[in-house]
Amino acid sequence: MDAVPAQLLLPKHVLDVWVIVLIILVTIVVMTALVLCPATVVIIYRVRTHPIHNGIV
Repeated sequence: MDAVPAQLLLPKHVLDVWVIVLIILVTIVVMTALVLCPATVVIIYRVRTHPIHNGIV
């Protein structure tokens, strides 16, 4: 009876599932960054240029 190689113990579709999960997570992180970064920049700009901070009011 021959020994079974370690590569055959783990089915290939399990690795494919992990790859899909990682791609989904990376996509979520990238999309969140693309949405939140410009919004954060706008909020910081609006707070820094508020009329009360400039002494206009």
